[in-house]
Amino acid sequence: MDPTKYFLHDVTHWTVTGSDGFGGFLYSAPVLYKGRWEDTAVQFRTSKGEEETSNTVVYLPIAVDIGDYLIEGDQTAITNPTTIDGHRVRQRHSTTDLRDMSVLHKAFL
Repeated sequence: MDPTKYFLHDVTHWTVTGSDGFGGFLYSAPVLYKGRWEDTAVQFRTSKGEEETSNTVVYLPIAVDIGDYLIEGDQTAITNPTTIDGHRVRQRHSTTDLRDMSVLHKAFL
């Protein structure tokens, strides 16, 4: 089963590329993907082993990194995701199907 047929939402993604030298971050150009955006509370473990609860889970066709920013909708005209209340990825997870033919990427925000 191909999970991408359920990807109906526009999701804008910014990759953190480095530090700006003033305590902030530099971002890549925003990229628009089709994904599935669910405003739901899901418990997950951080990379430090702490248990947290997400506000949103996003299913994407690509893997994202912890620290990247996502927002629902086409926001590709915005260069800094923090100016429009972008959501930072706090954890990510990838799962293959039983035949190892497709990969489902989840981002916990």
